Amino acid sequence: MRHYLLKEKDFNTSRWTGGKTKELAIFPRNSRYLDRDFIWRLSSATVETDESDFSRLPDYDRVLMVMEGSVVLTYDGAKTVRLNELEQDSFDGDWRTKSYGRITDFNLMVRKGFDGSLDVIRPDSSAKAYEDTLNTGLKYTTHGLYCKEGYFVANFNDQAVMVSPGELLVLEFMDDEPAYTLMGEGVIIRSQIGYDYDYSKEPTLEASSTSEAASPSSASGNSRAEARIEDSEYRGGGFSEDLGWAFMIANTQFRGAKKIIKKLQTIWYDDVLHDRIKTLEKVYVTFAVYLFGLLVAISIFFRNGVTEGKLLLVLAVWTLLDILVVSPLIYYLALPKPIGAHIKSVDKLTPEEIAIQNERDGRNERVEKIMKRYKNSGRYLGRERDEDVGDE
Repeated sequence: MRHYLLKEKDFNTSRWTGGKTKELAIFPRNSRYLDRDFIWRLSSATVETDESDFSRLPDYDRVLMVMEGSVVLTYDGAKTVRLNELEQDSFDGDWRTKSYGRITDFNLMVRKGFDGSLDVIRPDSSAKAYEDTLNTGLKYTTHGLYCKEGYFVANFNDQAVMVSPGELLVLEFMDDEPAYTLMGEGVIIRSQIGYDYDYSKEPTLEASSTSEAASPSSASGNSRAEARIEDSEYRGGGFSEDLGWAFMIANTQFRGAKKIIKKLQTIWYDDVLHDRIKTLEKVYVTFAVYLFGLLVAISIFFRNGVTEGKLLLVLAVWTLLDILVVSPLIYYLALPKPIGAHIKSVDKLTPEEIAIQNERDGRNERVEKIMKRYKNSGRYLGRERDEDVGDE
């Protein structure tokens, strides 16, 4: 067997018009959701609109479990089910599925012809043995153990792995029967998947086919990062390249930048980079540092009784230093690296990425804040429009 532990930094998060989807694991690890070339996929999504339509996946069966909130699902307008927290339902990915309710969910997608299930485990202080309950007769079995809350320790093959909230432990059983013990406290969402696969085609088999832990660098999260780098002509990777991108980004965060700087019209930032930039701008980190430097310079020079001419010179030097060094360094430290891996040419965007960009271009944050204020006050009489649920 082999195993790997995936943490927040290993997950691939994408935005859709009603929330975010976090891809926890996908197999084979070099497959992509948009290409529909995977055997199974685990993900967690937020549904932040009252009504959502799921994407149709004709080649897959699905299992959805609610982690937070409650939801009503309808299938082809002929069947309905209500799910509360930690309740689940299985359905055909080709069904026209609609959801009513705002939730955080846990999703398992399995290619038709193979098998998958979800269940909930509540470990305690004494170790308890677990085995496979699918009994599919398929050649390989994978168990995914997601820690929803609390913690747990998994023991297998004389090894012990501790898993914290939001982390996923993947156990791939090849020539051996699934067997392990769990102990701890909290809630575990377990995925059991049975499938056939030609492992000889997988390039990382030799490096990770033993029972030793596979690090995130050899697990699915990093494979997705590598795939993202391969898709981008701006691969980056070194300090100078990352600092160059940080310098450009730090000095182009002003209204109308795209009209002035033509290069900005030809590149696209993915959700990870875009959200990190927005967070920096929202908390005014660079402005606060610049203002602090100004106040320090003014206080020092007034204390020493210098002339206004020298003070203006120092302020000009500090402003130049902030533009050329300080702000770029702040962005360099805050942005995901390699930065270039999160940047693509606009002429190479996928349909999903084009939709995301269209949403960004059409968003007026000031108007959204005003509408939100009216909605919260009870004076907003509009009706939320239906949104496509993206990869949901």
